[in-house]
Amino acid sequence: MSTSRWFPRLQNARQQLAAYRQEPLLFLVVSYLLWASVALRWIGEYIEQNHPLTGLVSAMLALFGILLGLEPLLTRGIPWRAHLYLLFQTGLVFVATLFYFQLDFFAILFLPLCGQAMFLFPRRTAIGWVIVLSVVMFVGQIIQFGWPGGLPFFLLYFAGLVFVAAFSILMLQAQAARQHSEVLLGELRDAHQQLQQYAGQAEELAVARERNRLARELHDSVAQTLYGLTLQSEAASRKLAAGDTGTVEAYLREFRESARQTLQETRLLIYELRPPLVEQEGLPVALLTRLEAVEQRSGLSVEADLPEIERPPLEVEVGLYRIAQEALNNTLKHAGARQVGVSLTQEEGLLRLVVRDDGCGFEPGAVNSGGGMGLQNMRERAAQLGGKLELTSAPGAGTTLEVEVPYA
Repeated sequence: MSTSRWFPRLQNARQQLAAYRQEPLLFLVVSYLLWASVALRWIGEYIEQNHPLTGLVSAMLALFGILLGLEPLLTRGIPWRAHLYLLFQTGLVFVATLFYFQLDFFAILFLPLCGQAMFLFPRRTAIGWVIVLSVVMFVGQIIQFGWPGGLPFFLLYFAGLVFVAAFSILMLQAQAARQHSEVLLGELRDAHQQLQQYAGQAEELAVARERNRLARELHDSVAQTLYGLTLQSEAASRKLAAGDTGTVEAYLREFRESARQTLQETRLLIYELRPPLVEQEGLPVALLTRLEAVEQRSGLSVEADLPEIERPPLEVEVGLYRIAQEALNNTLKHAGARQVGVSLTQEEGLLRLVVRDDGCGFEPGAVNSGGGMGLQNMRERAAQLGGKLELTSAPGAGTTLEVEVPYA
Protein backbone atom coordinates (compact mmCIF):
# COMPACT_ATOMS: atom_id res chain seq x y z
CA MET A 1 0.00 0.00 0.00
CA SER A 2 1.37 3.44 -0.95
CA THR A 3 2.47 6.07 1.55
CA SER A 4 -0.24 8.46 0.32
CA ARG A 5 -2.89 5.94 1.41
CA TRP A 6 -1.24 5.12 4.75
CA PHE A 7 -0.75 8.71 5.87
CA PRO A 8 -4.47 9.68 6.13
CA ARG A 9 -5.13 6.51 8.15
CA LEU A 10 -2.25 7.29 10.49
CA GLN A 11 -3.46 10.85 10.92
CA ASN A 12 -7.00 9.62 11.60
CA ALA A 13 -5.67 7.17 14.20
CA ARG A 14 -3.83 9.99 15.96
CA GLN A 15 -6.99 12.09 16.03
CA GLN A 16 -8.98 9.20 17.48
CA LEU A 17 -6.27 8.62 20.07
CA ALA A 18 -6.47 12.27 21.14
CA ALA A 19 -10.26 12.11 21.23
CA TYR A 20 -10.52 9.00 23.40
CA ARG A 21 -7.55 9.57 25.69
CA GLN A 22 -8.57 10.77 29.11
CA GLU A 23 -5.37 10.34 31.08
CA PRO A 24 -2.58 12.91 30.60
CA LEU A 25 0.45 12.01 28.53
CA LEU A 26 2.62 12.11 31.66
CA PHE A 27 0.66 9.21 33.11
CA LEU A 28 1.28 7.15 29.99
CA VAL A 29 5.00 7.91 30.12
CA VAL A 30 5.22 6.82 33.78
CA SER A 31 3.22 3.69 32.98
CA TYR A 32 5.66 2.70 30.25
CA LEU A 33 8.59 3.33 32.58
CA LEU A 34 7.05 0.92 35.08
CA TRP A 35 6.37 -1.60 32.32
CA ALA A 36 9.95 -1.29 31.01
CA SER A 37 11.43 -1.82 34.47
CA VAL A 38 9.36 -4.97 35.02
CA ALA A 39 10.04 -6.31 31.52
CA LEU A 40 13.80 -5.84 31.77
CA ARG A 41 13.97 -7.35 35.25
CA TRP A 42 11.82 -10.40 34.49
CA ILE A 43 13.31 -11.14 31.09
CA GLY A 44 16.77 -10.88 32.61
CA GLU A 45 15.78 -13.23 35.40
CA TYR A 46 14.24 -15.76 33.02
CA ILE A 47 17.29 -15.71 30.74
CA GLU A 48 19.61 -16.06 33.73
CA GLN A 49 17.65 -19.11 34.97
CA ASN A 50 17.32 -20.48 31.44
CA HIS A 51 13.57 -20.69 31.97
CA PRO A 52 11.71 -22.67 29.28
CA LEU A 53 8.89 -20.08 29.13
CA THR A 54 11.14 -17.08 28.50
CA GLY A 55 9.73 -16.52 25.01
CA LEU A 56 6.12 -16.84 26.21
CA VAL A 57 6.61 -14.40 29.10
CA SER A 58 8.39 -11.96 26.77
CA ALA A 59 5.47 -12.15 24.35
CA MET A 60 2.97 -11.57 27.19
CA LEU A 61 4.93 -8.55 28.43
CA ALA A 62 5.10 -7.16 24.90
CA LEU A 63 1.36 -7.68 24.44
CA PHE A 64 0.68 -5.93 27.76
CA GLY A 65 2.79 -2.93 26.67
CA ILE A 66 1.09 -2.71 23.26
CA LEU A 67 -2.40 -2.86 24.76
CA LEU A 68 -1.38 -0.30 27.40
CA GLY A 69 -0.79 2.31 24.70
CA LEU A 70 -3.75 1.32 22.52
CA GLU A 71 -6.27 1.46 25.34
CA PRO A 72 -8.02 4.64 24.06
CA LEU A 73 -8.59 3.10 20.63
CA LEU A 74 -9.63 -0.25 22.10
CA THR A 75 -12.11 1.07 24.64
CA ARG A 76 -13.32 4.19 22.73
CA GLY A 77 -15.01 5.37 25.91
CA ILE A 78 -17.44 2.42 25.84
CA PRO A 79 -17.86 0.90 29.33
CA TRP A 80 -18.13 -2.77 28.35
CA ARG A 81 -14.97 -2.47 26.21
CA ALA A 82 -13.16 -0.81 29.11
CA HIS A 83 -14.20 -3.64 31.47
CA LEU A 84 -13.07 -6.25 28.93
CA TYR A 85 -9.73 -4.46 28.45
CA LEU A 86 -8.97 -4.32 32.18
CA LEU A 87 -10.11 -7.91 32.68
CA PHE A 88 -7.78 -9.16 29.93
CA GLN A 89 -4.80 -7.11 31.14
CA THR A 90 -5.35 -8.21 34.74
CA GLY A 91 -5.53 -11.85 33.70
CA LEU A 92 -2.39 -11.41 31.61
CA VAL A 93 -0.42 -10.11 34.58
CA PHE A 94 -1.82 -12.74 36.95
CA VAL A 95 -1.04 -15.66 34.62
CA ALA A 96 2.49 -14.37 34.02
CA THR A 97 2.95 -14.25 37.80
CA LEU A 98 2.33 -18.01 38.07
CA PHE A 99 5.22 -18.94 35.75
CA TYR A 100 7.95 -18.15 38.27
CA PHE A 101 8.05 -18.22 42.06
CA GLN A 102 9.77 -16.11 44.71
CA LEU A 103 9.71 -12.93 42.55
CA ASP A 104 7.31 -10.18 43.65
CA PHE A 105 7.62 -7.17 41.43
CA PHE A 106 5.41 -8.38 38.57
CA ALA A 107 2.69 -6.77 40.72
CA ILE A 108 4.04 -3.37 39.64
CA LEU A 109 2.08 -3.78 36.41
CA PHE A 110 -1.17 -3.48 38.38
CA LEU A 111 -0.34 0.18 39.07
CA PRO A 112 -0.89 1.43 35.47
CA LEU A 113 -4.11 -0.58 35.31
CA CYS A 114 -5.26 1.10 38.52
CA GLY A 115 -4.68 4.54 37.02
CA GLN A 116 -6.48 3.60 33.79
CA ALA A 117 -9.46 2.35 35.77
CA MET A 118 -9.68 5.72 37.53
CA PHE A 119 -9.63 7.54 34.20
CA LEU A 120 -12.02 5.17 32.40
CA PHE A 121 -14.88 4.90 34.87
CA PRO A 122 -16.91 6.97 37.31
CA ARG A 123 -15.53 7.14 40.82
CA ARG A 124 -17.53 4.27 42.33
CA THR A 125 -16.87 1.85 39.45
CA ALA A 126 -13.19 2.77 39.41
CA ILE A 127 -12.85 2.05 43.14
CA GLY A 128 -14.48 -1.31 42.48
CA TRP A 129 -11.74 -2.07 39.98
CA VAL A 130 -9.10 -1.00 42.52
CA ILE A 131 -10.55 -3.57 44.91
CA VAL A 132 -10.49 -6.23 42.17
CA LEU A 133 -6.84 -5.46 41.39
CA SER A 134 -6.01 -5.58 45.09
CA VAL A 135 -7.61 -9.01 45.50
CA VAL A 136 -5.81 -10.39 42.44
CA MET A 137 -2.54 -8.92 43.68
CA PHE A 138 -3.09 -10.46 47.12
CA VAL A 139 -3.74 -13.89 45.64
CA GLY A 140 -0.68 -13.61 43.42
CA GLN A 141 1.63 -12.69 46.29
CA ILE A 142 0.27 -15.45 48.52
CA ILE A 143 0.85 -17.94 45.68
CA GLN A 144 4.39 -16.60 45.25
CA PHE A 145 5.45 -16.52 48.93
CA GLY A 146 2.75 -18.36 50.85
CA TRP A 147 1.01 -17.14 54.02
CA PRO A 148 2.02 -14.94 55.75
CA GLY A 149 5.21 -14.45 53.73
CA GLY A 150 3.33 -12.75 50.85
CA LEU A 151 1.52 -10.28 53.11
CA PRO A 152 4.35 -7.66 53.36
CA PHE A 153 4.75 -7.65 49.57
CA PHE A 154 1.01 -7.26 49.13
CA LEU A 155 0.87 -4.35 51.55
CA LEU A 156 3.76 -2.66 49.72
CA TYR A 157 2.09 -2.84 46.31
CA PHE A 158 -1.35 -2.15 47.76
CA ALA A 159 0.02 1.15 49.09
CA GLY A 160 1.17 1.86 45.52
CA LEU A 161 -2.36 1.17 44.24
CA VAL A 162 -3.86 3.56 46.78
CA PHE A 163 -1.31 6.23 45.86
CA VAL A 164 -1.99 5.86 42.12
CA ALA A 165 -5.75 5.98 42.72
CA ALA A 166 -5.48 9.13 44.85
CA PHE A 167 -3.09 10.78 42.40
CA SER A 168 -5.41 9.95 39.50
CA ILE A 169 -8.34 11.50 41.33
CA LEU A 170 -6.34 14.69 41.83
CA MET A 171 -5.39 14.74 38.16
CA LEU A 172 -9.03 14.27 37.14
CA GLN A 173 -10.10 17.10 39.44
CA ALA A 174 -7.39 19.35 38.01
CA GLN A 175 -8.45 18.43 34.48
CA ALA A 176 -12.11 19.13 35.30
CA ALA A 177 -11.17 22.46 36.86
CA ARG A 178 -9.12 23.38 33.80
CA GLN A 179 -11.98 22.48 31.46
CA HIS A 180 -14.39 24.44 33.62
CA SER A 181 -12.03 27.41 33.54
CA GLU A 182 -11.84 27.16 29.76
CA VAL A 183 -15.63 27.10 29.55
CA LEU A 184 -15.86 30.11 31.85
CA LEU A 185 -13.19 31.88 29.82
CA GLY A 186 -15.13 31.20 26.64
CA GLU A 187 -18.33 32.48 28.24
CA LEU A 188 -16.43 35.54 29.46
CA ARG A 189 -15.16 36.20 25.94
CA ASP A 190 -18.69 35.84 24.57
CA ALA A 191 -20.04 38.16 27.24
CA HIS A 192 -17.28 40.67 26.48
CA GLN A 193 -18.15 40.58 22.79
CA GLN A 194 -21.83 41.03 23.59
CA LEU A 195 -21.03 43.95 25.87
CA GLN A 196 -18.98 45.51 23.09
CA GLN A 197 -21.89 45.02 20.72
CA TYR A 198 -24.33 46.48 23.24
CA ALA A 199 -21.98 49.41 23.83
CA GLY A 200 -21.81 50.03 20.09
CA GLN A 201 -25.59 49.82 19.82
CA ALA A 202 -26.01 52.16 22.78
CA GLU A 203 -23.60 54.61 21.20
CA GLU A 204 -25.45 54.43 17.89
CA LEU A 205 -28.74 54.94 19.73
CA ALA A 206 -27.32 57.95 21.57
CA VAL A 207 -26.10 59.40 18.27
CA ALA A 208 -29.51 58.82 16.68
CA ARG A 209 -31.28 60.51 19.59
CA GLU A 210 -28.87 63.41 19.44
CA ARG A 211 -29.57 63.80 15.74
CA ASN A 212 -33.31 63.67 16.36
CA ARG A 213 -32.98 66.31 19.06
CA LEU A 214 -31.00 68.58 16.75
CA ALA A 215 -33.54 67.96 14.01
CA ARG A 216 -36.31 69.09 16.36
CA GLU A 217 -34.25 72.13 17.29
CA LEU A 218 -33.78 73.01 13.64
CA HIS A 219 -37.47 72.55 12.96
CA ASP A 220 -38.67 74.45 16.01
CA SER A 221 -36.27 77.37 15.68
CA VAL A 222 -34.38 77.85 12.44
CA ALA A 223 -36.90 76.30 10.05
CA GLN A 224 -39.85 78.16 11.59
CA THR A 225 -37.95 81.45 11.55
CA LEU A 226 -36.93 80.98 7.92
CA TYR A 227 -40.53 80.23 7.03
CA GLY A 228 -41.55 83.46 8.77
CA LEU A 229 -38.86 85.33 6.85
CA THR A 230 -40.30 83.95 3.62
CA LEU A 231 -43.78 85.21 4.52
CA GLN A 232 -42.40 88.58 5.53
CA SER A 233 -40.48 88.96 2.28
CA GLU A 234 -43.59 88.13 0.24
CA ALA A 235 -45.65 90.64 2.22
CA ALA A 236 -42.94 93.31 1.79
CA SER A 237 -42.89 92.66 -1.96
CA ARG A 238 -46.65 93.21 -2.18
CA LYS A 239 -46.48 96.41 -0.13
CA LEU A 240 -43.56 97.67 -2.22
CA ALA A 241 -45.51 97.04 -5.40
CA ALA A 242 -48.42 98.99 -3.91
CA GLY A 243 -46.10 101.88 -3.02
CA ASP A 244 -46.53 101.49 0.74
CA THR A 245 -42.91 102.18 1.63
CA GLY A 246 -43.65 102.88 5.30
CA THR A 247 -44.98 99.39 5.85
CA VAL A 248 -42.10 97.92 3.82
CA GLU A 249 -39.64 99.63 6.15
CA ALA A 250 -41.34 98.04 9.20
CA TYR A 251 -41.25 94.62 7.49
CA LEU A 252 -37.55 95.05 6.80
CA ARG A 253 -36.84 95.83 10.45
CA GLU A 254 -38.73 92.66 11.50
CA PHE A 255 -36.93 90.77 8.75
CA ARG A 256 -33.53 91.92 10.05
CA GLU A 257 -34.39 91.03 13.66
CA SER A 258 -35.62 87.58 12.67
CA ALA A 259 -32.50 86.99 10.57
CA ARG A 260 -30.29 88.00 13.51
CA GLN A 261 -32.14 85.64 15.83
CA THR A 262 -31.85 82.82 13.28
CA LEU A 263 -28.13 83.44 12.98
CA GLN A 264 -27.72 83.21 16.76
CA GLU A 265 -29.70 79.99 16.96
CA THR A 266 -27.79 78.47 14.04
CA ARG A 267 -24.47 79.30 15.68
CA LEU A 268 -25.72 77.75 18.91
CA LEU A 269 -26.74 74.54 17.13
CA ILE A 270 -23.37 74.37 15.37
CA TYR A 271 -21.67 74.77 18.73
CA GLU A 272 -23.80 71.95 20.15
CA LEU A 273 -22.77 69.65 17.31
CA ARG A 274 -19.13 69.89 18.26
CA PRO A 275 -18.19 71.74 21.44
CA PRO A 276 -14.45 72.28 20.91
CA LEU A 277 -14.01 74.02 24.26
CA VAL A 278 -14.61 70.77 26.15
CA GLU A 279 -11.56 69.22 24.56
CA GLN A 280 -9.45 72.35 24.42
CA GLU A 281 -10.25 74.14 27.67
CA GLY A 282 -12.01 71.57 29.84
CA LEU A 283 -15.49 71.13 31.26
CA PRO A 284 -15.73 74.22 33.55
CA VAL A 285 -14.82 76.65 30.74
CA ALA A 286 -17.19 74.92 28.30
CA LEU A 287 -20.07 75.07 30.81
CA LEU A 288 -19.38 78.74 31.55
CA THR A 289 -19.37 79.56 27.84
CA ARG A 290 -22.65 77.68 27.43
CA LEU A 291 -24.21 79.60 30.32
CA GLU A 292 -23.14 82.90 28.78
CA ALA A 293 -24.77 81.85 25.52
CA VAL A 294 -27.98 80.97 27.39
CA GLU A 295 -27.91 84.34 29.16
CA GLN A 296 -27.46 86.24 25.90
CA ARG A 297 -30.10 84.22 24.11
CA SER A 298 -32.85 84.24 26.74
CA GLY A 299 -32.03 87.00 29.20
CA LEU A 300 -32.02 84.53 32.09
CA SER A 301 -29.99 85.35 35.16
CA VAL A 302 -27.28 82.69 35.48
CA GLU A 303 -25.18 81.58 38.41
CA ALA A 304 -22.04 79.54 37.87
CA ASP A 305 -19.97 77.74 40.48
CA LEU A 306 -17.38 76.19 38.19
CA PRO A 307 -13.95 76.06 39.83
CA GLU A 308 -10.91 74.63 38.13
CA ILE A 309 -10.67 70.89 38.59
CA GLU A 310 -8.25 68.11 37.84
CA ARG A 311 -9.32 67.06 34.37
CA PRO A 312 -11.07 63.70 34.20
CA PRO A 313 -11.07 61.57 31.02
CA LEU A 314 -12.43 63.36 27.96
CA GLU A 315 -15.44 61.04 27.63
CA VAL A 316 -16.49 61.99 31.16
CA GLU A 317 -16.24 65.70 30.38
CA VAL A 318 -18.16 65.36 27.11
CA GLY A 319 -20.86 63.22 28.75
CA LEU A 320 -21.40 65.70 31.60
CA TYR A 321 -21.42 68.60 29.17
CA ARG A 322 -24.13 66.92 27.08
CA ILE A 323 -26.22 66.30 30.20
CA ALA A 324 -25.89 69.94 31.27
CA GLN A 325 -26.71 71.05 27.73
CA GLU A 326 -29.90 68.95 27.71
CA ALA A 327 -30.90 70.25 31.13
CA LEU A 328 -30.38 73.87 30.08
CA ASN A 329 -32.40 73.33 26.90
CA ASN A 330 -35.24 71.96 29.02
CA THR A 331 -35.03 75.03 31.24
CA LEU A 332 -35.25 77.37 28.23
CA LYS A 333 -38.13 75.50 26.61
CA HIS A 334 -40.32 74.36 29.48
CA ALA A 335 -39.40 75.88 32.85
CA GLY A 336 -40.36 79.55 32.41
CA ALA A 337 -37.51 80.28 34.82
CA ARG A 338 -35.94 83.61 35.70
CA GLN A 339 -32.75 82.15 37.07
CA VAL A 340 -30.64 79.08 36.37
CA GLY A 341 -27.50 77.85 38.13
CA VAL A 342 -24.83 75.28 37.36
CA SER A 343 -22.27 73.98 39.84
CA LEU A 344 -19.46 71.46 39.48
CA THR A 345 -17.64 69.87 42.41
CA GLN A 346 -14.86 67.33 42.50
CA GLU A 347 -14.10 64.85 45.24
CA GLU A 348 -11.64 62.00 45.20
CA GLY A 349 -12.66 59.89 42.22
CA LEU A 350 -16.06 61.58 41.87
CA LEU A 351 -17.50 64.46 39.83
CA ARG A 352 -20.84 66.05 40.79
CA LEU A 353 -22.77 68.27 38.38
CA VAL A 354 -25.85 70.18 39.57
CA VAL A 355 -28.22 72.17 37.34
CA ARG A 356 -31.08 74.01 39.07
CA ASP A 357 -33.69 76.59 38.07
CA ASP A 358 -36.52 78.51 39.73
CA GLY A 359 -39.07 77.64 37.05
CA CYS A 360 -42.55 76.20 37.17
CA GLY A 361 -41.40 72.68 38.06
CA PHE A 362 -43.32 69.48 37.34
CA GLU A 363 -44.15 66.02 38.64
CA PRO A 364 -41.06 63.83 38.09
CA GLY A 365 -43.14 60.65 38.16
CA ALA A 366 -45.16 61.75 35.15
CA VAL A 367 -42.02 62.65 33.22
CA ASN A 368 -40.28 59.38 34.18
CA SER A 369 -43.19 57.32 32.94
CA GLY A 370 -43.42 59.31 29.72
CA GLY A 371 -39.71 59.58 29.13
CA GLY A 372 -40.07 63.20 28.04
CA MET A 373 -37.88 66.27 28.18
CA GLY A 374 -34.78 64.26 27.25
CA LEU A 375 -34.60 62.74 30.74
CA GLN A 376 -34.09 59.25 29.38
CA ASN A 377 -31.19 60.48 27.26
CA MET A 378 -29.57 62.06 30.32
CA ARG A 379 -30.03 58.93 32.42
CA GLU A 380 -28.48 56.78 29.68
CA ARG A 381 -25.50 59.12 29.39
CA ALA A 382 -24.96 58.99 33.14
CA ALA A 383 -25.25 55.19 33.13
CA GLN A 384 -22.73 54.89 30.29
CA LEU A 385 -20.28 56.85 32.44
CA GLY A 386 -20.94 54.54 35.39
CA GLY A 387 -22.75 57.28 37.32
CA LYS A 388 -26.25 58.06 38.52
CA LEU A 389 -28.74 60.87 37.92
CA GLU A 390 -31.28 62.23 40.37
CA LEU A 391 -34.08 64.67 39.52
CA THR A 392 -35.91 66.72 42.14
CA SER A 393 -38.90 68.86 41.19
CA ALA A 394 -42.43 69.82 42.15
CA PRO A 395 -45.02 72.11 40.55
CA GLY A 396 -44.12 75.71 41.36
CA ALA A 397 -40.87 74.73 43.16
CA GLY A 398 -38.33 74.69 40.34
CA THR A 399 -36.15 71.77 39.25
CA THR A 400 -32.79 70.40 40.43
CA LEU A 401 -30.86 67.85 38.45
CA GLU A 402 -27.82 66.18 40.08
CA VAL A 403 -25.38 63.85 38.39
CA GLU A 404 -22.55 61.93 40.07
CA VAL A 405 -19.96 60.27 37.89
CA PRO A 406 -16.89 58.30 39.04
CA TYR A 407 -13.61 58.57 37.15
CA ALA A 408 -10.20 56.98 37.45
